Amino acid sequence: YIGGVTAIRGIREMVKALEYIEIPQVKLTLGGNFSPESLLREVKSYGGWKKVQYEGFVNRNKAAEILCHVRGGLVVLHPTLNYIDAFPVKLFEYMSAGIPVIASSFPLWRQIGEGAECGLLVNPLCPEEIADAMKWILEHPEEAEKMGQNVLKAVQNTYNWEKENEKLLALY
Repeated sequence: YIGGVTAIRGIREMVKALEYIEIPQVKLTLGGNFSPESLLREVKSYGGWKKVQYEGFVNRNKAAEILCHVRGGLVVLHPTLNYIDAFPVKLFEYMSAGIPVIASSFPLWRQIGEGAECGLLVNPLCPEEIADAMKWILEHPEEAEKMGQNVLKAVQNTYNWEKENEKLLALY
């Protein structure tokens, strides 16, 4: 996960999910600033924190480097009005990196995810579901690799400025 680290963006559930994963080499690479700072102290007290590699704030170059070495991206935003009908930049950043996405099961996101076969959808408030999705990606590397390829195709064919530019020009 790379981005603003807040409760509403699912940090508690992400760290708690790690408690359900018994695969020893599993870790959550986490880049971003905590807000509020007290949230960092809180999640450090969770059992799953020992599986977190916290990078703090990362710039674009470091974020790209991290995304080259991970098996999936987490976008488990809570179901609020701000997120349910939004297109999160983070989702498309992960897709552009060619990695499978574990995302909140919102109707709009379901259309993107299922149409592109690019990841797994979960209840963002359920650490067990997040853990199951993480385990699935790790235990099914060939299928996860296929998801990554599907993601890149979706970015090349649909989710890019050239396609959006066509829509914008048609609107004008």
